[in-house]
Amino acid sequence: MAFVWLWTLAAAAAAALVTAALLSSIRIRVRYSRSGRLDQLVIVVRALFGLVRMHTIVPSIAIRGWDIVYNQKYRTEAGTFGGRAQKKRRLSWRTIVRYRGVMEDLVTSAGEFKRWTRRTLRKLECTRWRMDVTVGTGDAALTGVVSGLFWSVLGCAVAATGQFTTLRTHPHGSVKPVYSGEEFTLVWEADFRMSMGTALLCGMRLGTRALKLGKTLKAMRRWAAQPDRA
Repeated sequence: MAFVWLWTLAAAAAAALVTAALLSSIRIRVRYSRSGRLDQLVIVVRALFGLVRMHTIVPSIAIRGWDIVYNQKYRTEAGTFGGRAQKKRRLSWRTIVRYRGVMEDLVTSAGEFKRWTRRTLRKLECTRWRMDVTVGTGDAALTGVVSGLFWSVLGCAVAATGQFTTLRTHPHGSVKPVYSGEEFTLVWEADFRMSMGTALLCGMRLGTRALKLGKTLKAMRRWAAQPDRA
């Protein structure tokens, strides 16, 4: 009898852990900043109540010819295990063509892939959104015109976020003109979340719609491949 109760308690504990995991949220924080010619992109992903963490930093982005070269630092943690690395990547025209081919393969191999993508993004909740721009051209009249254009860009960015995701916050933003000199800074920050159960359900829906499983898996492997090293 004691053995049966032990197995019952173990099963109940396992069920509780699985339920808690499914109800937990995947949280994504994105921050992009540009000051002059310096860029920085930071992406932080947390899941399973913070037990799984991924931290990616792109401290600099440079354009060389037709290629985009950037340094990438990333750190992953899963409980007490973790690792970190730093690599220099090159996003070449060949890489862009490869990603385009991957998207074409996914669209042709999975039924209603675009519709699935739109529905999945709508499950993604935006809980914080802010963009601040400081701009100065050295000419007062031109600075006023450029500031007005950036207000339009800010409004379009908010509209696009609300179109593709679900806004759970009031977006904030500002455009500060500098009439005394040349200056440009931009900071964009946003937080997103999706429950683990919703993410798994969306993945299962994609799997059930896959018409050519082999082609879909091949496309996903090509998409997961890293850009060329610089």
